[in-house]
Amino acid sequence: MRGWSSESRAAARAVAAGLPHLPPTIEGVRAAGRTDVAPAGDQGPSDHPVPPPRLTGGAMAAVVVIWGLGPPLTKLITAPPLVSVSVRFWMSVPVLWVLAYATGRRLSLRLLRSTAIAGILFGVNLAFVFSALQHASVAVLSVIQALQPGIVLLVAGRWMGERATRWHVIWTMVGVAGVAVVILGGGPEVRGDTLGILYAFASMLSFTAYYLLNRRVRSTTPIDPIQWMAGVTLFAGVAITPLALATSSPDDYRQLAGADWLYLGFVALVVGIVGHTLMSWVHKFTPAARSSLSLLAMNVVAIGAAWPLHDEPVTVLQALGGVVVLGAVAAVVTRPTVHVGPGRKPLIDDYTEVTPLSTGP
Repeated sequence: MRGWSSESRAAARAVAAGLPHLPPTIEGVRAAGRTDVAPAGDQGPSDHPVPPPRLTGGAMAAVVVIWGLGPPLTKLITAPPLVSVSVRFWMSVPVLWVLAYATGRRLSLRLLRSTAIAGILFGVNLAFVFSALQHASVAVLSVIQALQPGIVLLVAGRWMGERATRWHVIWTMVGVAGVAVVILGGGPEVRGDTLGILYAFASMLSFTAYYLLNRRVRSTTPIDPIQWMAGVTLFAGVAITPLALATSSPDDYRQLAGADWLYLGFVALVVGIVGHTLMSWVHKFTPAARSSLSLLAMNVVAIGAAWPLHDEPVTVLQALGGVVVLGAVAAVVTRPTVHVGPGRKPLIDDYTEVTPLSTGP
């Protein structure tokens, strides 16, 4: 166990002897010079090295910006929602499959089966998002989506063995409150009818289910993010296309013209492929309760972009709320969550397990 700190060696001896041992914090181990450690539950079954926090943080920031631009640009598409969603998926599928095979990856039937449920959830989610934006402003959709971290905090502990500390719970509440200020501080352009609000809630719930399933599969299996998205997007298209064809006419498809293709191309290729593949990669190393709060900043980006695109101006109160959201995200990403194993309660909520990736020669 050369290269191990005395604290890490003590932990290993305690485990070998069957004795309880309070695990050191990630920060303490890294301060002692260990870089090949990660919070338990953040590793998949493979032995790939855990990337440095600045890399996963940078990827998460890119996802926030890309996904934040998605709703404002989606709202510019004039075709019916199901038409737009089905075409968006079939624009992404061939690109992802070519990318997978061109980089030496293979898509077996067993692998594809593991993406089926997530793909259906993904397709349903986007159908609700496109529909909500036909009946509500970007801001209304954003504030309802901001409820997702609270649901993730409730579900992730039981289903995935990820238990947030009091720090995470408090700052999640602060972040949600900040987003509410962003929405309530808006002008009369912030609007939405009952159907739009229902669609927005449905999109939030379906995305939360997809998000947690993505995190669970990516953190417990060796499936690659490109393989994952290739399968997910395929099943999303298969799930939505029959419904789109049954409820649409050729004239509906002909409404996709001119700038619609530009907006749809961005949503399909940048938001769909780049954004979701990055998020799937981040899921392997970042607990869902933590990453979902980071995505609150996505709503700030969306509302900011909606100002010039849809004449939904940002007020001073909204700007202050945005600062609160970004501050809450920054507070959460500075501390890891606790991994306790499904169905177990944490022994202490200020520590996190540390699992060595290898013992070395």
